[in-house]
Amino acid sequence: MQRIPGVALARGDGGEGKTIAVRGLGAQFTRVRVNGMQGSSGTNSSDIRAGFNTSRSFDFSVFASELFSQLTVRKTYSADIDEGSLGATVDLQTPRPLSYAADFTLAASAQGTYDDLRGKISPRVTGLISKKFLDGTFGVAASIAYTKRHTREEAWSAVEMYRGSQQGGFCSPVGYSDGNPATANDQNPGNNAAIGTDALNCATGLPRLPGTAQNITNFEAARSAFIYRSPRWLRSEQDYSRLGATVTLEAEPAEGTKFTLDGLYSWYDVKRTDYSFAANSFARGTNNHGQPITSVVDIAVNPLGSIDYGLFNGIDISNDTARREYTTTFRQINATFSQELGKLTIDGFVGLSLSTMHNPVSTQISFFANDVTNFSYDFRGGGNVPVINWGFDTTNAANYLFAPNVTGGGVTIFRNLLTKGDNKEDTENITTEFNATYALFDGLKVRAGVQYREANYERYTRSRAGNLNTGAIPVGTSMASVMMLIDGFGSSMPGNVGGSWLAPNYDALDQLINFTNDDSGTYALAAIPVSDQLREAVTGAYGMIEFDTDALPVRLRGNIGARYVHTRQSGRGTVAGATSVLTREYDDWLPSATITADITDKLILRLAAAKVMARPELNHILPAGVNIATNTLTISGPNFYLEPIRAKTVDASLEYYFGNRGLISVGAFYKDIDSYIQALSEKMAFSQTGLPNALIAGATGITPATEFTVSTRQNTPGGPLKGIELNLQTGFDFLGDSFRNFGMLANYTFVDSQITYCLRSSQSCTGANTTVRDLVNLSKHTLGGTLYYEDEKFSIRGSATYRDKYLLSVPTSRIDTTTGVLLNDVQGAKSTVFVDAVVSYQVTPQISVRLEGQNLTNEAIEYYYDSVRQDPYYTGFTGRKFTAGVAFKF
Repeated sequence: MQRIPGVALARGDGGEGKTIAVRGLGAQFTRVRVNGMQGSSGTNSSDIRAGFNTSRSFDFSVFASELFSQLTVRKTYSADIDEGSLGATVDLQTPRPLSYAADFTLAASAQGTYDDLRGKISPRVTGLISKKFLDGTFGVAASIAYTKRHTREEAWSAVEMYRGSQQGGFCSPVGYSDGNPATANDQNPGNNAAIGTDALNCATGLPRLPGTAQNITNFEAARSAFIYRSPRWLRSEQDYSRLGATVTLEAEPAEGTKFTLDGLYSWYDVKRTDYSFAANSFARGTNNHGQPITSVVDIAVNPLGSIDYGLFNGIDISNDTARREYTTTFRQINATFSQELGKLTIDGFVGLSLSTMHNPVSTQISFFANDVTNFSYDFRGGGNVPVINWGFDTTNAANYLFAPNVTGGGVTIFRNLLTKGDNKEDTENITTEFNATYALFDGLKVRAGVQYREANYERYTRSRAGNLNTGAIPVGTSMASVMMLIDGFGSSMPGNVGGSWLAPNYDALDQLINFTNDDSGTYALAAIPVSDQLREAVTGAYGMIEFDTDALPVRLRGNIGARYVHTRQSGRGTVAGATSVLTREYDDWLPSATITADITDKLILRLAAAKVMARPELNHILPAGVNIATNTLTISGPNFYLEPIRAKTVDASLEYYFGNRGLISVGAFYKDIDSYIQALSEKMAFSQTGLPNALIAGATGITPATEFTVSTRQNTPGGPLKGIELNLQTGFDFLGDSFRNFGMLANYTFVDSQITYCLRSSQSCTGANTTVRDLVNLSKHTLGGTLYYEDEKFSIRGSATYRDKYLLSVPTSRIDTTTGVLLNDVQGAKSTVFVDAVVSYQVTPQISVRLEGQNLTNEAIEYYYDSVRQDPYYTGFTGRKFTAGVAFKF
């Protein structure tokens, strides 16, 4: 799919493609139809990058590509196409038995994929059978695909960038006043006998540094510089099974009569374990024994104000193992008919689909190594992955704690953490439609139709009542018995940046204290709550004229029409026991026109214009459903009154066909986006959110004054989006007979869009509370190229795809406590180049073999904070994949 001009692939866990962006517009702007029906597929993702895909959006990783025989990407809109897309409408179709030339078709393949980072082979098998009956007027086709995959991803990550003063500064040297206010011996932090803080000690066992000029300089430099919130190593291992099956019955009992019945099933079962090893003190304040008890031993600040090198005493290390298990099932059945009645043709569609994502296991275990000295991270050697010295033997189990947390003097010292969660999401889609086409005369048709679609979305989330209140391991049990070695970390990264550590052994600890199956004790989950629900009913009708005439100097064909849609949304949500039931309605008129002019038999001009709209994600418009995470100090909630994103679009393209397989095309497009939906995050005390304090009762170290990141969405001003597409397909016949089997495919897309973003949700979206930036997920430049050789038996292809840098979010959430402005104006992703190759050989007319290599250069995925500093906060590697397989076709 990424070979199509303007299509950029977003890769997920293990480097597998998950979603697409088309012409700079992300997955939320692209509608995917499966056998003519809008589809959705929910998934989860690892802690290594985080994120979910739910409600309307379509995750391609849920389905095996072999289940589909036809792919169509529509970048322009016409009145007879479902509304809901600003970027593109993608149609996937399962095999049709009457489309095969042969009366009987049988095909099968078997593959094994080796992941060089995980060191395991993953099997994959597919099968297809198709048979025609009754003289070719009735057919049955069935396909199946099964995959078992083992992947690994490794990364350096830091979560966020802070200013050093953000968490209360650092531990000041002996006798130095931190100047806030400037009084004699006004050390930071202040005296606290409960944790051993006094004029000579940052805390028990952590003496203050001497009050030398250099130590004071380092202290002040660190307080004003930017520092990584949680420098950490990450390893994510994912094991999944994916089973997909399709069945199609197709009948053409008489000329002009056609019926189809399609069934589709997909089962995607994932077990993923994430290991992280992090310095967490920079993410904590005084009340959590955090950064204020940390001393700055040495420091190097780059010219842009970020700490490139830091050596610290008094660091708390969090050693985490997280297990997430979820299953996504997708089921769809639909039927179509069409009937020609002279000049009148009628057709209809009815379908039902259900996507369920259940995540019953979402558990994190944390062991701790506290008050570590001589911890350092160092970027001075160059690159985007630092050298980390943890300051202690990370492979010695005696250095770790899993014991009750200690609280005193208003401070909580973390010595363990065990969080559990369970969430489930269901999305049901119902579609019915009826269309009629009447041929007025040759070259002119009138087409009209009505459609009813309904989406029913439901979800619940629950967790442990007291995630931070966890007991110790049983007396007599050694820490070594509940830990496992994570070895060879960083082997795929450039430079000597990795190492090994002992991590919590999830299965061993579960066997010991039985936290997974504890339904009523210490580790029990809260009762399943009343589900949040949303129902969206869409009633639509359209009319259009289709024309095709060669009476003019050039042949013209196309359509002109309009679509009317009425949207009614109603939902129920619960916060703190209070249930909200809300309803709203709105209407849209969507005119459209497309014209194609065959200037010559080789030169074609295409023009299109339309009004389009994309509705918010269903989970973003629930009436309530606030999610509070006390372990990450985040609060997120939907906004029922979000308006759709609406836009006006214009497209033009010119195509020139030459030779046997040559094509040159150039296209231009413009979208005037009237409004946008922006995700806004802001730091505020829990008491400022308006939520009841009862929601955080029982969470250790959390008070109404604790600062949370509060995230929501709101409509904001839009802006223009414009771009061009270039496409070249050609053989090398012009170089002579020796090159007649060679060829190339190349495409390039340029997109530009500047829109206005709000900076704070608590202020009006005007003036100083706005900024103008590129559209989120928009890459200005994407480029794809394929060189190939192909003859009757042998084929080899090499492909490369380039995606320019793009923004992940605007703005970021944290406000500088000293200046009141954003610490980081954007989060962004750096450019990538992925290189793949495939070789195949037709051994016999029925048997072929295939070798394939993916991500041959082991391309890194890199994220950064701030448009000026571009501090690298995530650099991940998924490794190379090599596949060998054999296919049979009869």
